[in-house]
Amino acid sequence: MSSLIKHFNDCQKIHQLLKKAKTDELAENLYWYNLSIKFASSKFGFLKVFFWRIWNKFLNMFFFLKKIKNSAYSENYQKENPKNYGTESIYHKTIEKKSPNLSNPSIWNFKILTSKPWHEDDKWSNYLEENCDVIKDEFLSSKFKTIEHPGNKMLAENGKWSSITLIGAQGKSLKHESDFPNTFNLLKNMPINETYGFVAFSKLTPGTHIKPHTGSSNLRLRYHLGIDVPEPDLVKIRVGDDIKPWIEDKCIVFDDSFEHEVFHNGKKDRIVFIVDLWHPKIKDSYVNILKLDEFKNFGKL
Repeated sequence: MSSLIKHFNDCQKIHQLLKKAKTDELAENLYWYNLSIKFASSKFGFLKVFFWRIWNKFLNMFFFLKKIKNSAYSENYQKENPKNYGTESIYHKTIEKKSPNLSNPSIWNFKILTSKPWHEDDKWSNYLEENCDVIKDEFLSSKFKTIEHPGNKMLAENGKWSSITLIGAQGKSLKHESDFPNTFNLLKNMPINETYGFVAFSKLTPGTHIKPHTGSSNLRLRYHLGIDVPEPDLVKIRVGDDIKPWIEDKCIVFDDSFEHEVFHNGKKDRIVFIVDLWHPKIKDSYVNILKLDEFKNFGKL
């Protein structure tokens, strides 16, 4: 009951924000799962979530009555939602599988935003490459070791996927901020998407295959900076229909709301630095609204 009360209060906050901002385009086209944020934050939207939870609890008690829908991912994967770094949602819906070359985010979808699987180098990819030595040296000298990535059990075949998260679902990691001061100083100059994105060091052991999946939001672009890529010909990522390698000290840019998967056919670990930035096609006025805590915490238990 407390989670529903919290969600009701959050709905009111979002509703007032959208009303004050007078942004019908954002309110009507930004979807949270299968609900527009305009509807989701309304009283009718709250009631839909309320009755969905009651019905879902009933079905969980009598799971044999529950129909299995054709979705891109197993229901277990969608429910545990590792793409959101373990954050549980008060409401969720499975997503239908689409063509790899169509954006298909599982949680937040700004439906009028045009994008593509791969993006060209830009000032931020150049910025990361120019400061690669600083980031790399700080990572290699750190006493921290990567821990299991929340998506490892659901998505990784063979091998292991692990990470060190500097900015995640709970915001900046204070314990890491003091140990990666130079990296955090560099991040201050970038439009980090802290609402729907992450900043992390990501490690794959040899033989790992990350199964096809899509990210939680199309409101970001994902930057991968090669930190330790000893076998670029043997460790690659597919986004949409195109496959590219990581190259040490170089950056690749893609929209992870498109289907992607990773193949590690080498014999040495691969480490990249992941930075999520606001998608450049989103209006600054919208970003100023979306970066507020009311959106960051919406629907999270």
